[in-house]
Amino acid sequence: MGVLTEGTALSWNEIVPICQVYRSYALSQLVKIFEKCKDYQGDSFLWGDELEFTLVHFDHSNKRVQLLLKAHEILPRLVETNEENHDDTPSIAWHPETCDFMIEGVPCEPYGFLPSYLNTVEANMTLRRKQAQEILSEQSDCEYIINMSAFPRYGQGQFIYSSAHDDLQEVTEQSIHYPDRLISPIHPRMKSSIVNSLARSQGPPLVHIPIFRDTSTPSPFQDLSFKGIKDFRDDHIHLDSILAGWGCCCLQVTFQAQSLTECLQVYDQLLPLTGIMLALSNACPIWRGYLTDIDSRYEVLFQTGDDRTPDERERSTLNSRCSPAPFYLCDEHNHLNDISLDVDENVVSTLTKHGMSSSLAHHFGHLFVRDPLVVIKESLHLEDDTSSYHFDNLNSTVWNSLRFKPPPLDDDRMGWRVEFRPMDIQITDFENASLSVFMALLTRVILTYDLDLTIPISQANENIVRAHHRDSVRHEKFYFRAGDDESSLMTINEIMNGNDKFAGLIPLIEKYLNESENINSDTRVTVGHYLSLISKRAAGILLTDASWIRQFVMSHPAYKQDSVVSDEIQYDLMWKITQIANGHDTCPLLIQTRMKTNTHLNPE
Repeated sequence: MGVLTEGTALSWNEIVPICQVYRSYALSQLVKIFEKCKDYQGDSFLWGDELEFTLVHFDHSNKRVQLLLKAHEILPRLVETNEENHDDTPSIAWHPETCDFMIEGVPCEPYGFLPSYLNTVEANMTLRRKQAQEILSEQSDCEYIINMSAFPRYGQGQFIYSSAHDDLQEVTEQSIHYPDRLISPIHPRMKSSIVNSLARSQGPPLVHIPIFRDTSTPSPFQDLSFKGIKDFRDDHIHLDSILAGWGCCCLQVTFQAQSLTECLQVYDQLLPLTGIMLALSNACPIWRGYLTDIDSRYEVLFQTGDDRTPDERERSTLNSRCSPAPFYLCDEHNHLNDISLDVDENVVSTLTKHGMSSSLAHHFGHLFVRDPLVVIKESLHLEDDTSSYHFDNLNSTVWNSLRFKPPPLDDDRMGWRVEFRPMDIQITDFENASLSVFMALLTRVILTYDLDLTIPISQANENIVRAHHRDSVRHEKFYFRAGDDESSLMTINEIMNGNDKFAGLIPLIEKYLNESENINSDTRVTVGHYLSLISKRAAGILLTDASWIRQFVMSHPAYKQDSVVSDEIQYDLMWKITQIANGHDTCPLLIQTRMKTNTHLNPE
């Protein structure tokens, strides 16, 4: 989501002359944050999740489902609902997202350190969908809020449902498939983010996704709407818009540490897991109505979020603004930062003079080579020296797989935080809660048993590449460090469930839980089911969402073995997903029927 500030957004031509001034403000604020908060100790372990939802409209008579551009209508109602909430039901913070068919829901209050909070996550996720669904159902019985990482026919045919016509309007991108009316009309900075990214990169992105080759897929397959353009590739789907990536939905989890030192430790130990958890959460095998050879949204994000200039793209020392985490942050892991990246040496020098460690200073030195993508005119020259607006804005417009989040200057309630960002959103609340709770417990295991999972950055990046591959959980091996040994290639089953050299992350979590004295029976049963889901998915007994979606399409009677996902197939798939998510149908390939939880909105 990032920093949402209303006001007059500057154009790229207006931003260019003030980039250095803006960065100087941000650096000054970062120094103040560090000096104020570097010695914080004893902050409570707090954590939370962010879910991005998709709004859809079903036309049952014609067997069609389309994206519903209605977020701008229901968001004010959702905000009002939670402002008027005076009982003990948890309040939800609702926010706009990039596209008008997306909304983000976040608990207003973070989950606490007590184990009983683990048994509230799923109920809270269900509450979020329930609040939005009740508003949608007031006007239509055909409109739904769903958990869907990438809408299958997004960018293909008549994929938008709206009473509004795409009349004369300003064109942001010269896109063949993604019209401007997809963009949220109420997101304070999204339109300017897109316009400025396009201006800085000097043109729209062109993403290439390899087609899944089935028995009747044409050879070569050609994406004919792009035939004749530069960089056209046979046997690939093409996406030509920032919205193709920014219209995807994800699950993010944020953890607040007790101190800066602990936060750096958690960050470094979670970094090697970004590719592992990406593979386990894969949910995107279909792009623009075709089965493809990838299973995740993340590579599409890397390419559509890339605002580098043509000259910058020629350098290997600057990645896309959306990319894997670039550095470890603890000095003892600096030798594993084996990829050379641009840094602003003046920023590094300034920060180290104020006592910041070398590795952390280099992390920020790399952040500060970025230009600000969004500048609000009214907030450019702030007179309030208690605000960290410029730094927070710069930090929140670089979308790495992990985000290191210092406390804001104007909120003493927040501590040092790590945001874990790679996971695709899952079809059901149960799956999303399973992944979220697993990650929360893993941070406790890392700190309790002082695990060292670090591997070279180059290997962590390779894991993310491998995670995209079709059915990567069952068919790929990933770099992982088991015990004191150097990293080696292991299956996700070995990483999660163990082998003769490594106990496995899930057995380590089980050990931690068994040693905990204050976990109640309901919570223990719930967490047991969550861990069982991940264990069985890692072992290949249960499918990832991407594998199940692919299997559903390929077994559909209307599928012609040509890689095409028709409107009819999409309709049946999306209705099945809606029924499963709302408890009206089951799917034993995703969740075993015995995996029943008794979750509560409030901790016991």
